[in-house]
Amino acid sequence: MHSAPKQSEFVKTCPFGSGFYLPAEQAWRTLKVFHAYQMVLSFAFFGLFISHTGPSIFGQSNAALFQSASLTYLALIFFSTVFIRKPYIPYTRQVQLKVILDILFLSILMHASGGITSGLGVLLAVSVAAGGLLAGGQCTLAFAAIATFAVLGEQTYADINDVFPKTAYMYAGVLSASFFTIAVLALVLAKRVETSEQLALKQSREIDDLIQLNDYIIKHLQSGIIVIDQHQTIRLANKAANTLLGLKLTIGASLLDITIEGSQLFKRWLRSPHEDSAILAASSNTPRIKLHFNQLDSFTDNAYIIFLDDLSSVDQQIQQGKLASLGRLTASIAHEIRNPLGAISHAGELLSESPSIEKEDQRLLDIIHNHTGRVNSIVKSILQLSRQEDSHIESIPLAHWLNEFESQFMEQFGLTKSPLIINIPNDLNNIDFDKNHLKQIIDNLCSNALKYGQQTPSHPQIEIRCGIQKATQRSFISISDNGTGIEDTVAAQIFEPFFTTSSSGTGLGLYISNQLAELNHAKLSYSANAAGGSTFTLLINNT
Repeated sequence: MHSAPKQSEFVKTCPFGSGFYLPAEQAWRTLKVFHAYQMVLSFAFFGLFISHTGPSIFGQSNAALFQSASLTYLALIFFSTVFIRKPYIPYTRQVQLKVILDILFLSILMHASGGITSGLGVLLAVSVAAGGLLAGGQCTLAFAAIATFAVLGEQTYADINDVFPKTAYMYAGVLSASFFTIAVLALVLAKRVETSEQLALKQSREIDDLIQLNDYIIKHLQSGIIVIDQHQTIRLANKAANTLLGLKLTIGASLLDITIEGSQLFKRWLRSPHEDSAILAASSNTPRIKLHFNQLDSFTDNAYIIFLDDLSSVDQQIQQGKLASLGRLTASIAHEIRNPLGAISHAGELLSESPSIEKEDQRLLDIIHNHTGRVNSIVKSILQLSRQEDSHIESIPLAHWLNEFESQFMEQFGLTKSPLIINIPNDLNNIDFDKNHLKQIIDNLCSNALKYGQQTPSHPQIEIRCGIQKATQRSFISISDNGTGIEDTVAAQIFEPFFTTSSSGTGLGLYISNQLAELNHAKLSYSANAAGGSTFTLLINNT
């Protein structure tokens, strides 16, 4: 992005009066062009005179003066090259010196070549015009006045000393008038240049402000933005797109290398432009994302913009609605089941106390006790799910909270030695979560790891690892066991309600934990350990 020129990058062309400002680079470049003109002119005067190939008027009145003046003029111009390349002298001073130098030596060369009638005085008009463009303001009129004095002074000197056979005051007056005419025209042109430069500067600053504002909006926009060309090469991507995709999008990378599914959806849209939106499925590290495609007509080549919207908040609202409806339904069902279930359980207990019950019948009573207990656990879980309130997210000091959880977990299971191995980095201080929900999620995951994820139950080990995910900069808590793991066919269903592989389980623990995670804008996922065992990761949004 190019910034608008600053005031310090401009030079004032005339040190007094109404001189205007020009961009420094443009001013010095113009001065170099005028310097090149002076070099060619001075070399031509001297070279053509020495070689005797130039016009016969050169030095016809005073050859020695013409030779000395042309040589001195050439030497001074070449010497001034040093100050053009490395501007030891300020721009305005150099302009004044070079224009006055031109007027002085051209007047001398004109005098040595026969005076005003030689025609060399016309070159003074070029110097005046150049001075008007390079300096402007009152400096232009000053240059015209100096040139007028030079022409009239030369004619007066020649007339007083009878240098030439006839006078040419009329020609000198017309030429002097042309100097002021050129000066006025140069003033008007310079004023227009000044107005144009000021307008360009103002527009440049406005454009720069708009570009900065646009960059800020794109950078901090919650929706992700990706701009690609017809070859799916990424030309722009904002921070939100990186966060949503969980990757670092680099300019010049291919969309196909970033997300195969996104690339396929883009190709589908090119084939069917009316289907301008699609859903990118969620993964273990990314939420469900809605993609919206559009073509950018303002670009010279084919370019396309993809908007990415996080559907987590929408899914959360839907989930809260589903939970509310499910809560009302399950609560009423659970209450209706609980009364007859209690009667069955109580009747079974009374029958078990009867002395006339045979062993075969006692076994049937045990089955009744076990299954009524299991159904009662299901009813409790359903009632617990129906009573869930909205999350109350707060800042939790994670290290302190995990130490308290470890003590409560040991007390809960009557353990004398903690099975938990807690790894938490020093740079992870607080997380934003509902404290009760976090306790329920971690307690359920650790309880499952203790019951079902141990190869040596006498020496249980559960690793709790915390950190910050590099790709998304989101905090995470992972719980790993060293058991046999979960089969791939089973792993796809573990977060579904009432799904369980245990005869004593209710199938609601992981489902409830997953719902609680979504209520806190977090994501619970499962992965198998390379060395065996399971890992559940809670990915937390940092607010």
